[in-house]
Amino acid sequence: MAEECLTLAFRGAPASAAWLDAAEAEALLAAEPEGNVTPYQATHFLRGVIDGFDVLRPYLDEMARRHGEELLEAHRRVRAAAQQGGVAQRVEPQLPPDVLGVYIYLPRA
Repeated sequence: MAEECLTLAFRGAPASAAWLDAAEAEALLAAEPEGNVTPYQATHFLRGVIDGFDVLRPYLDEMARRHGEELLEAHRRVRAAAQQGGVAQRVEPQLPPDVLGVYIYLPRA
């Protein structure tokens, strides 16, 4: 059994999400805040993501499946390189994936 964690990010509203590639999503983790929004604005933007979450779910599920396949292939390559055969491997993502956080980044005005 293993756990994996991915950073996924999109631009726009959930209904028209433009998903960022892995490098862009990871770069957001290094973003420095320049200020805060009002509590009303924070609630408004977060509510938009929460209310639109069902639209995001298929993409999250697909990414979990795809990442599972990549992990399985990597595991098989390591086993083959180490000449360790005879053991069946399988990866089965536990859907729906857990969402550990939702962060809203807004551009400077």
